[in-house]
Amino acid sequence: MNSLQNRANAVMAFSISAIFCLLGAIAFSALIIPSSPTGAVALDSIKVVTGRYDKNWQDFKTRNSEFANTIMRIDADLSSLFHWNTKQLFVYAVAEYSTPTHPKNQIVLWDTIIKRKSDAVISKRGLNNKYSLIDVNKKWTDVNANVSLHWNIVPYVGFMTYGHSKASEGYAFPLPSGIQT
Repeated sequence: MNSLQNRANAVMAFSISAIFCLLGAIAFSALIIPSSPTGAVALDSIKVVTGRYDKNWQDFKTRNSEFANTIMRIDADLSSLFHWNTKQLFVYAVAEYSTPTHPKNQIVLWDTIIKRKSDAVISKRGLNNKYSLIDVNKKWTDVNANVSLHWNIVPYVGFMTYGHSKASEGYAFPLPSGIQT
């Protein structure tokens, strides 16, 4: 005859197996839910400044590094990404460009976390970049950048999934303030 401990062990093992099967089904089903998010980022202006980077970053060795400031607008409808397994969205705008020494560069300009479906429609104008645009070469001469909106879906159960909008047309960085050609 089975002891109380053996019966409790069997019930617990069955319960855990059933819960993991249910969680696996939830994680798999979230991958096949259709979604059609839309998003676009446009830069209204780009300004390149020569000097120290900014108030958050000190560069005492070189005082003539270039950093860029942008003003952008973001229009996106990401509400279709919210379903019963979406905990939150991490949304960010990325500038991508290439230089002769580094073929692929990506810089995050702005980001936010969206926790509710009602906040998933984004329409922002006049946004300054949240993070500094500093290139490895410390110069923005002859650089063209494409900007796109990216998102990460953070689920309650399962793997994070990623997506992005179509990249914009290239934006040319101007010469730094005060420099003539």
